Amino acid sequence: MRKIAKRFDEIWTKAELRNQTEKDRFIKVFEHSKRYITMGVYDSVTKRYALFDTINLVGNFRYNPNTVPPELNEMDRIVSR
Repeated sequence: MRKIAKRFDEIWTKAELRNQTEKDRFIKVFEHSKRYITMGVYDSVTKRYALFDTINLVGNFRYNPNTVPPELNEMDRIVSR
């Protein structure tokens, strides 16, 4: 989970840099409930978003800790466009 949070922070740092020049284009989505965390990025210009929910991490499906979840790659693409 720490790798995922660190990667999300890196993506959000890119989004903040673009927000300085493009007047708050990106909105951070971060919700922390009792057991789960939802994190994401919303682009207010193109109306695109990507979310990652940690509920998938506690079920039977296990993420490979050496790979980045596809949702984070999508967030990076949204911010980099």
